[in-house]
Amino acid sequence: MIVLGIGGSTHDFSACLVVDGVVAVAVEEERLSRIKHHSLEQLAIGEFRLRAVDYCLDALDLTLGDVDVIVANDLVHRGALRGLRDVRKVDHHLSHAALVSYLCPDPDLALLVIDGFGSMKSNEAEIVSYFVAGNDRWPRLVHREYGAVRRLDPSRPFSWKNFDVVDDSLGELYSWVTRRIGFGLHDEGKTMGLAPLGSDALTEQLQETVRLDSIGGVRFDATTRAALDELMPIPPEQGEDWCVRADYARAAQDLLELALLRRANDLCDRTGARNIGLGGGVFLNSAANRRILREGPFSGIALHGATGDSGTAIGAALLAYADMTGRTPEPGVVVYTGREYDDRQIRDELQQTSGIEWHEGDPTDRAARALATGQIVGWFQGGSEFGPRALGNRSILADPGAAGMKDRINRVVKHRESFRPFAPSVLIERQAEVLDSATEGFFMCVNAQVRPEILNRLECATHIDGSARYQSVGPETNIRYHRLMTRFAEITGTPALLNTSFNDSEPIVETPKEALASFLRTDIDCLAIGDHFVTKTGAQ
Repeated sequence: MIVLGIGGSTHDFSACLVVDGVVAVAVEEERLSRIKHHSLEQLAIGEFRLRAVDYCLDALDLTLGDVDVIVANDLVHRGALRGLRDVRKVDHHLSHAALVSYLCPDPDLALLVIDGFGSMKSNEAEIVSYFVAGNDRWPRLVHREYGAVRRLDPSRPFSWKNFDVVDDSLGELYSWVTRRIGFGLHDEGKTMGLAPLGSDALTEQLQETVRLDSIGGVRFDATTRAALDELMPIPPEQGEDWCVRADYARAAQDLLELALLRRANDLCDRTGARNIGLGGGVFLNSAANRRILREGPFSGIALHGATGDSGTAIGAALLAYADMTGRTPEPGVVVYTGREYDDRQIRDELQQTSGIEWHEGDPTDRAARALATGQIVGWFQGGSEFGPRALGNRSILADPGAAGMKDRINRVVKHRESFRPFAPSVLIERQAEVLDSATEGFFMCVNAQVRPEILNRLECATHIDGSARYQSVGPETNIRYHRLMTRFAEITGTPALLNTSFNDSEPIVETPKEALASFLRTDIDCLAIGDHFVTKTGAQ
């Protein structure tokens, strides 16, 4: 059976194909449109249907007529479903939960789903959902909470143009603080990164203002928002002086972590499950996930890197497959779901690009030696990752201990704020040497503390508080990346690399052409693309 899943809501649209219970291909629309998060306004562009749909069909040499069923979560805007008929609809939070429950190998799982908001009905939207999964891994609802949907103009009917906010949503509250700091839509990760630079001056006041309760609920209504306006006035422009805004971020982060810990405790009390699965965009917050893992009542934690709305394409498709066949989808670590580009396609792009020269053959050794001498390496291999993190196929890499490397990449490659941290990829077999956690983290969604004795060798991939949003790398998940890291460790003794997404203020590169363009317009020193090691003409 072939299932086409469509993900997103009013942003982060995506598509996937599940074939006989296995995720065969998946991609986010932003990777193809080159518009970050590809939000609702971009759907006005007159394409016949999402590029992601045709990408998935082309990757498997299929047509829409070969698809047995099309499914989407019920919050996906109708504009993202153009050109598709008879689309089955699935509850939004259920789609988030299914992404985790079907791919996790452990059936003893309680699931916590929290985001900005989910499915809507009668002027309300779901804001928190608890599920439990049994041997068949179907997520069964245990508890749900709703928030009132507020309109910009209450006298007019609801539309997305007339949408304001959803009350009492923890995700909406964190987003509100993000915008108050001065960051943009979908910039909550910046708030998490800024928080360790702040003091706890506002932490207690914020928790009192939103009336954080014993199970993690918050009040975020019109009255509360007015009080927040007074507690957190719009800060003055301060350039790179982040003091006031960092205090806002710290207060929001402290609130989020405490609320989620209380939610985890409540979920355990209601279900008695051994492990917790996390779904929804709130759980892109790796610092909060660490606290759930370390301080929560569960033995283990499961989540997918695409825990935001794009991941609902896979969740909804797996639900449809299970519902229509009565069979349980195949569990596993689903990371690299993009199509692969062969040597001919890569060589064609190289030959059409001026200002470069290259060596053919496995680039692993050359790349490892370049990294060991302090160079920044673009790494483009295999199929692209699904989700917001680069995980060793569309990555910019560097020595995490090289002096000044963090500032250099932020300034001349990523062109972003100086406080923003980078993350390490760590050899899984040597993770205990580097981190205080043995938990496998394939998606960079959980933090750990870097061990003091190795901190100087990971300084540029460690945040100011000593934490790192790490990726565990083993030969089973990415053999070439593992081989590169192993060779780098042989040369330097460091079993980790600084790994950041292959982009510059744009979506992560998808194609060889985009990789070469990003390489040439930034200060990346060299590029390993397929079986080619590329340098800029005249570079030493």
